[in-house]
Amino acid sequence: MVKNVISVIDGEAGSCGKAKVVGEIATEKDFPLGAAVTNCMPNAGHTFVDEKGEAIVFRNIPVSAVNPNTELFIGPGSAIDMDVFREEYERVQKYLGDRKIYIHELVPLIEERHKQYEREHIKSGSTFKGCGAVTQEKVVREKQLEFFKTFRNAVVCSNEEWLDRLYQHLDCPFEYVLLEGAQGCDLDLNHSGNYPYVTSRNVSTAQLLADCGISAERLLQTIMVIRPFPIRISNVTKSGDVIYTGGYGTGDELTWTQINLASMYGCYPFRGDVDSLPYHIHLKRVKKLLHQCPEVFLKQLFGNNYRTMKAEDLTLLQILELERLVYKTKGLREYESSFLETGLFDQDFPPNTIFDQSEQTTVTKMERRVFDLDIAKLKSNCRINTPSHLYLNFFQHLGYEYKGAVGKFDDFYFHRYLREYFDWLERETTVPISTLGTGPKNGEKIFKKELIPR
Repeated sequence: MVKNVISVIDGEAGSCGKAKVVGEIATEKDFPLGAAVTNCMPNAGHTFVDEKGEAIVFRNIPVSAVNPNTELFIGPGSAIDMDVFREEYERVQKYLGDRKIYIHELVPLIEERHKQYEREHIKSGSTFKGCGAVTQEKVVREKQLEFFKTFRNAVVCSNEEWLDRLYQHLDCPFEYVLLEGAQGCDLDLNHSGNYPYVTSRNVSTAQLLADCGISAERLLQTIMVIRPFPIRISNVTKSGDVIYTGGYGTGDELTWTQINLASMYGCYPFRGDVDSLPYHIHLKRVKKLLHQCPEVFLKQLFGNNYRTMKAEDLTLLQILELERLVYKTKGLREYESSFLETGLFDQDFPPNTIFDQSEQTTVTKMERRVFDLDIAKLKSNCRINTPSHLYLNFFQHLGYEYKGAVGKFDDFYFHRYLREYFDWLERETTVPISTLGTGPKNGEKIFKKELIPR
């Protein structure tokens, strides 16, 4: 039996950069990637950024479309919103060319009633894209449920046709087949330990194989993509409602201010860290920021109590977050703090400059929450999935000086705190780190070994 299946999964709560990893595999020169399969739903948003910095978002279509010679498959674990799919198809057309996308006959269509059902019934955090509701209807065999019909070169295949075509690649010893995971292990319906703050299905390599109709005997390796500081979606919905979307095990919730400062000045963020920095509070400036800050960000910071917050009652960390969000509203990701005295970090910028690395979700565009890593959760996800190695993405959050760095691991000097971090992560998970992702662009990485053994 040929073992040529590679699984790329997210080892945390999503948004670890699976598309970056898939893109790097797919665009590797002379790499024989015969086929790629997704079982994604439109709540997923996978962003590939090419070497020139142009970003393109994939929802249902495999990111491996960036390889012009790869056959593309969408499996029966997927669900399609036709409005989203049509827009995505046009957006990625330059990569698709005249290729067909082979879509399993049991991919259901998401309709407005599915989204409305979720808005009315899910109160634990959701993108409200209808994915859970359409899955529920598929399970109970709801008569109203519609299935995908052929759209342009996205063609429906019967179960037998779909498997026959896929197995032509699985049975070829000179090709690889890539399974592109969606969501993250810490959103798994059954094994994340985060219920009900989860997605609508199981998230694992075993589930990817099952959704694709592939035996586990064909698996060559699993690449687990992680980040130093896991994220979760915002506690504020697009409609402005404040809801709780879950924590991250025993990991403290952090702020982007803490991430920004720790990565710039070579330390690990911890509770009370900002208070140790030299600072000056200007109450007039704080009052002005409260007035300038958009309501959605005030809700993000203070919850439903945002209307009663007074400048003199705010902590230093809240003030710094407020300042960051106001600058972010103005489109400024590099700014001088009015409150901190942090000295010079970069010769091209004045003292007290902060580089904001905060993120928005790909689909809802709301700012992500960020957490310290709960190592026990990551160890559990490694146990369930047995990854071959870890791809540590967003490495610049541990050391901003490595942002955009490219090269071999042995050619870089890492200070003691980073070396200890690598040793700790590999020791605790018993999984080696193969790559440090240093930025969003394709190829922005520091690598210890090749992703795929050949």
